[in-house]
Amino acid sequence: MDSESYFYNCSKPYAHSISPTLYEEITDSVTRLSKRDTQSQINKDLFWMLTSKGWNFDTAPAGIDSNPPADLHTEKLNLSEIRQLNNRDICLTSTNQSAKWHADFGKSFERGIVQVEAQFSKIEAMFKDFCGFRIAYAERRLALGIEIVLSDPYRYFAHRRNAIGGMANFRIAKDTLTTIGLDCPIWLVDIRE
Repeated sequence: MDSESYFYNCSKPYAHSISPTLYEEITDSVTRLSKRDTQSQINKDLFWMLTSKGWNFDTAPAGIDSNPPADLHTEKLNLSEIRQLNNRDICLTSTNQSAKWHADFGKSFERGIVQVEAQFSKIEAMFKDFCGFRIAYAERRLALGIEIVLSDPYRYFAHRRNAIGGMANFRIAKDTLTTIGLDCPIWLVDIRE
């Protein structure tokens, strides 16, 4: 796969200032993905790619196997080992509010946490992701929010267009960020063929 980035209230050097390997961890995880038939398969692959790099997670995708697919060429951790290493609290959106929801993935750095949302669902869910980043940023916990979307879901899933209406995509995510005026740093990453 290929990817494109859009930095909102941040930059590639900003990502490097959080961690010299952050940019490469994310772009490597996206570009090493294989073409899949469904969103759930992409979510499972991202789960293995990110957790093999030490990212914590909210929940494991439904129906995930005990070991990563061989074509991902990830570190050979199994699901049981990953669950033992997981610190789900890093994915928590807010430590102060009663609305307790979690980002898909999170990792702690000296400058704060970085949270990742993989959004292969409706556009409305993307707004929730952006709100979560904003809440964590307001609490001075979030150093960077990363939103991963497909560049063109209708092209990627051409074989099942009727099942993906209203899905978040790179253009809509970018246009939304430039319109709603959030003050938190968000790195938008797309997945494209």
